[in-house]
Amino acid sequence: MSADAYIDSLWVYPIKSCGGIAVDAARVTTRGLEHDRRWMVTDEHGRFLSQRTVPEMALVRLAIAGDGFVVTREGLPPLRLPFLYDDGARLDSEVWGDPVRAVRHDEGSDWFSRALGLVAQLVCMPDDALRPVEPDYARDGDIVSFADGFPLLVCNRESLQALAAGFPADDAPPADMRRFRPNLVVAGAAAWAEDRWSALTVGAGGGALTLRTPKPCARCSIPGIDPDSAAIGKEPLRTLARLRTRDHKTWFGINAIPDGTGTVRVGDAVRPLDR
Repeated sequence: MSADAYIDSLWVYPIKSCGGIAVDAARVTTRGLEHDRRWMVTDEHGRFLSQRTVPEMALVRLAIAGDGFVVTREGLPPLRLPFLYDDGARLDSEVWGDPVRAVRHDEGSDWFSRALGLVAQLVCMPDDALRPVEPDYARDGDIVSFADGFPLLVCNRESLQALAAGFPADDAPPADMRRFRPNLVVAGAAAWAEDRWSALTVGAGGGALTLRTPKPCARCSIPGIDPDSAAIGKEPLRTLARLRTRDHKTWFGINAIPDGTGTVRVGDAVRPLDR
């Protein structure tokens, strides 16, 4: 990686599979970036919902407002949520087979049922709900929010450009990193350099934070959904499958686990440890 690699952008997704928020700085916690995926929409049985089956979730937008979030979708009044919520009924929820004890938000559940046109529940992960990272890739004590499996997802800006260069000229969408839903976007690295990373340090001096990168990210159907319209298209998944298929999966980005807590900022230097 170039010595000039740096954080190009930072993203949090307070509600799993809904719109992201670009931030200039974020506190890294043991679960990932602060506020990231501490809320989740489920069906009536507590099973998580995502854009894989409900693409319209892409049209739910979020913004930080004071000590909480404002959630919007066209045609509905805004929903206001605190950063965390622990005052509702406890229920059992599920993310990819992982049971998670969560707290139901009644007003939010009604709002999402109207927003998505189905029976939905909005739940929050309280501080005492400790969901472990998959042990094959983790150390004792590694935990994660409602994210699919890891606290952080790191993507490489130059890899996106290399992918976009392979799009058919007559059917090329914009090269939009939002489709891949990263937390940290790195610029200044060679395309696909992340294939070699085993760890990253972010920042400098005593404030530098180490991120283990134990596993590349296998991609599902969500990058094929336009984050502005929820329309489903062939790209970038068609080109990704052609260029980046291995072991019957397509890969883009790398999962990460923080070794400690701290604050990361856009512009922070990024330095890798290659495999």
